[in-house]
This record gives sequence, C-alpha cells and structure tokens, in this order.
Amino acid sequence: MVDLLESKREATRFRVLVEIADRQPAVSQGEIADAVGITSQAVSEYIRELVEDGLVEKEGRSRYAVTREGVDWLFGAAS
Repeated sequence: MVDLLESKREATRFRVLVEIADRQPAVSQGEIADAVGITSQAVSEYIRELVEDGLVEKEGRSRYAVTREGVDWLFGAAS
C-alpha cells in the first residue's frame, strides 16, 4: 500500500487521479491544476506518468479515463 501521507508526490498523484475520475472523460489540465493547487505543466507530467503506468487512458486531446488498474490503485491508496 502506498503511504500517501509520507510522500507529497504520491499524495498529489492521488489527487490528480481523483480529479480525472471525477471529471472524465472531458478533463481540462487547467481545471485539475486549479483543484489540486499545482501548475498545468505539473498536471501534464503527472498525467503522462499515469498513462505510462496504465492507470489512465488518453482518448484524444483533454480526454482521459481512469482504467480498472487506476480504480484499484485509488482504492488501495485510500485504505
């Protein structure tokens, strides 16, 4: 299990993934940045990593969906 409280990076990753899940499929990086309190550039980097890790699927410009693995990661990280 990921200890979100010990890693700011993992906590931010969790929040970005939650925002994508909440707003999918049309997700603005600017909206995520505002909600999480980071720059749009940082959101872009987090999304790139989430896609590489198989937690998010990119479906065109500003269209993302959390994968089954992403949902499992969210539940595991939240417990």
